[in-house]
Amino acid sequence: MSTIHGILERNARKFPEKEAFITANARLTYPQMNRIANQFARFLQQEGIDRQDRVAIISTNSEYFFFAYFALMKIGAVPMPLNVKLTSGEMIPILENMETSSVLFESDFKLLIDDVHKYMTMSHRYSIEASIEEAKGYTEENLSLSINQSDVCEVMFTSGTTGVPKGAVFTHERLIALAAGIAIEFQLSPKDRALTMMPLSHSAPLNDFFLAPFYCGASHIIGDFTPQGFLRFIHEERATTTFAAPVAYLTAAKDPILTSFDLSSMRIFAYGGSPMPLASYQLVSEAFQNNNFYQVYGLTEAGPNGCKLTPEEHHTKAGSIGKTPVINVEMKVVDEAGKEAADGAYGEIVIKGDSLMIGYYNDDEETEQTIRDGWLHTGDMAYVDEDGYMFIVDRKKDIIVPGGVNVFPREIEKVLTTHPDVYQVSVVGVVDATWGETVKAVIVREAEASVTEKDLKAFFNERLADFKHPRIYRFVEELPHNASGKLLKQKVKEL
Repeated sequence: MSTIHGILERNARKFPEKEAFITANARLTYPQMNRIANQFARFLQQEGIDRQDRVAIISTNSEYFFFAYFALMKIGAVPMPLNVKLTSGEMIPILENMETSSVLFESDFKLLIDDVHKYMTMSHRYSIEASIEEAKGYTEENLSLSINQSDVCEVMFTSGTTGVPKGAVFTHERLIALAAGIAIEFQLSPKDRALTMMPLSHSAPLNDFFLAPFYCGASHIIGDFTPQGFLRFIHEERATTTFAAPVAYLTAAKDPILTSFDLSSMRIFAYGGSPMPLASYQLVSEAFQNNNFYQVYGLTEAGPNGCKLTPEEHHTKAGSIGKTPVINVEMKVVDEAGKEAADGAYGEIVIKGDSLMIGYYNDDEETEQTIRDGWLHTGDMAYVDEDGYMFIVDRKKDIIVPGGVNVFPREIEKVLTTHPDVYQVSVVGVVDATWGETVKAVIVREAEASVTEKDLKAFFNERLADFKHPRIYRFVEELPHNASGKLLKQKVKEL
């Protein structure tokens, strides 16, 4: 069992009757998922998708995502899940950078893919649903291709210093090391029922909290997040584990129908992307009548794998990312010289382990800057307190993280400055009680211009995905700069 699809084939043999994939539209056993993936894989082979071809997946959280994901791995191709909220203008540079012209998509996204095709040639573009139907004539047996554990098997997208998405490249052995470590860390077993409702284009929902239970032969409940859908799935399917951004738990905790649902089956409410203050933890745990909350820290390039804060530790160290790395991971905070920082001193978090990406696709320079002597430099500034707990205080890069999703100010600023009535703009992240952070745009209008917040909201609609839109607008006469002309970001936040 040296490959990800090999785990599916093992589970199909080991759990022949087990209901393994539960979605809004289907309930599939491991053997059923495996047979459909085999047929789809042969169809894709016939259509010319080849070993190590990089293929984008545009899909909601559904059975269709996994049909595509496993089928591609079975023929040695490389799935690249993309955020379904991206516009065609955002998607094109990603595909161009990855040197691919192949995409598998749910039929609801056909118009999006057609729009992409207007600007770049898409030699292979297939509706997953239609292709599954066409593939029904192919044999259901496992393929006999020789695929190695060192073969590249997945690309997950992150963003670099300029905000241009980069592809973090993983091999089978890296993902299996990650899955095995998380499975041990959280004591997962075939009895678990893992709920996945955060986007599978993000690494934590897919690589940590799908692959780890999958490695153990657990059942999987798959859907797109809504507060009531989340609560209903837990109640009706007796889910035991899940991962979400803190805002998802807070939203569900405030839903008036919460008291109609029994959440006692849940033994792991994992969250990440931003810390949960003690007041929020107390609100959610009281509302859910369940305090099994784990803060997990990591980043796409690390798998993501890092450290965790246990339910017991929340009472005294809420806001920390924890003190003990998960199995097979080393972490420390280092100063500018690369030496371990003293307690209380600010430094950068670095991570080492078997589950790190092997590098960024087609970007050796950025890879060498990010991974040095085996240590992944995260860009997160932190300190270690007297008890050994790590607290993030800032980021080297001005990433904004609303609801656990990375947003780059420069990308938003670039769009805003194309508006004829905008003279200057600075985009920053500010603290938000619900989302952790939210996007704030501070704008200097052109002379005699009267552009409004309403105008700019409409301007964004066809240019950037909704999660990147500013939620706060401020119009000012000038932006604050120091004597040397450098923009004072902290002052901007205070405007």
